[in-house]
Amino acid sequence: MIDSDQIDAVINTLPNSMHHEWTIKAAEAGKHILCEKPLSATMAEAREMKAAAEANNVVLVEAFTPRWTRQLRSIRELVANREIGDIIHLESSVMYPLANPDDIRLTKTLAGGSLMDVGCYSLYALRYVMNSEPIKVMAFDRKRDGVDVDTVLHGLLQFANGAVGDIWCGFDGPRHGSLGVVGTRGSISLDRAAVVETAQVTVTRADQKPEVLEMTSTNRYQVQLDEFSECVLTGKTPEFPADDALRNMAAIFALYESVDTGCAVEVEQI
Repeated sequence: MIDSDQIDAVINTLPNSMHHEWTIKAAEAGKHILCEKPLSATMAEAREMKAAAEANNVVLVEAFTPRWTRQLRSIRELVANREIGDIIHLESSVMYPLANPDDIRLTKTLAGGSLMDVGCYSLYALRYVMNSEPIKVMAFDRKRDGVDVDTVLHGLLQFANGAVGDIWCGFDGPRHGSLGVVGTRGSISLDRAAVVETAQVTVTRADQKPEVLEMTSTNRYQVQLDEFSECVLTGKTPEFPADDALRNMAAIFALYESVDTGCAVEVEQI
């Protein structure tokens, strides 16, 4: 397929451990790449993927659909406008039951694990609404019996302004997803943050009655494909270029390092 003159771009939906090899092969064949999250299994691989895209003048974008929803964009704008004051705490969670023991998400050699599969959404949501990067993290995990990847992970992220983010994710509990932001003058909450385009955003300012913002987003996959296609067809710079993917990966690997060492870990700033 990547050798075909009839194909301009590919969507790399392979297991995480295979993103690196086939993204580079696609780039070297002159194909633009929309690569499923997370970008790769290591920081070194992610950098090589970015370099290959640049060397071959092709677009490389990581697929993170929630950032295209009106809900998440509205929360980012509310935070930027200081509608709830200075941010002091954030929390995001994504959990769903994964029972199949043969699922690729439970395979270490395929770069599985709950953080790599769904926790990256929670992490991304906090980075996105803060519009800044965590500087230090601490994390703890749980492994299901007989499984060598994290099936539950809980992480704390410190941002430069002093705000602390709390993420948790996993395969061992009931389906759940939410996002909450607390500021010095109020709070914002979003249920089912990563999966529903009709979710409500609730804003509570100081002692006022909660304001419910009801909104419906265009299908986030369609919006993502439209923006990617525009970049391919017109040369437009992606709103979220490869460096954004590397920043999310840097936080992911800092969280894993913290699990391994039992210590707080500084996040590489990109």
